[in-house]
Amino acid sequence: MQLLLAMLILGLVWFGIKKMAVANPADLKSNLRKVAGVASIGLSIILTLKGGLAIAIPLFFAGLGLLGLGHLAGIDLPWSKKSAGQRSHVRTSVLLMELDHDSGQIDGEVLSGQFAGQRLQGLSLDQLLELYDECARAGDQSPQLLQAYLDTKHPEWAKDFDGSKHEGASASSGGAMSQQEALAILGLKPGASKRKIVSAHRGLMKKYHPDQGGSDYLATKINEAKDVLID
Repeated sequence: MQLLLAMLILGLVWFGIKKMAVANPADLKSNLRKVAGVASIGLSIILTLKGGLAIAIPLFFAGLGLLGLGHLAGIDLPWSKKSAGQRSHVRTSVLLMELDHDSGQIDGEVLSGQFAGQRLQGLSLDQLLELYDECARAGDQSPQLLQAYLDTKHPEWAKDFDGSKHEGASASSGGAMSQQEALAILGLKPGASKRKIVSAHRGLMKKYHPDQGGSDYLATKINEAKDVLID
């Protein structure tokens, strides 16, 4: 039994080494930790069978931590923490919207028009509705982006707003999303691995999905960004 287990561990380590040989350099440290984590857990099992429980238990928990599963045992290791201050960006001709990964807050800067250079959070509702008129004339996805902000910060904004003159604005398209735009939306750097793409997408959807108080537009852009980068 112990021999079979040792062979299994060696096989997993060998498989991990092969994966690292062809991995993105940015993922090398992560892959090394995973191999070490599997080896630590396997060794802890062997030690348990041999009666070395005192050493096996801390080794098992160390393995969990190396695999990024430390939270299951209350272990908080530096590499399991998401980097603070990470932000996503969605840009149109009128707006540069920022999504804060830590707080889930949304804010942005006006890039053109009478409110150029101002932050959205510094504008009153009346000013934001004036800005919406400018967005509707932009011919891109600026109206949808501002709607996403209004739906989050001023949920009742549409009740007294006559949007009939803007009918059809939602049909405008910004064209195919580029990889650079997709990276900005997910808050990633060029060369990000599939694991990081999926992780960033999952984290953003937890905060900006319509069921969580987000908007259909932002959820659509986040999904599109993941598809562009993975494909």
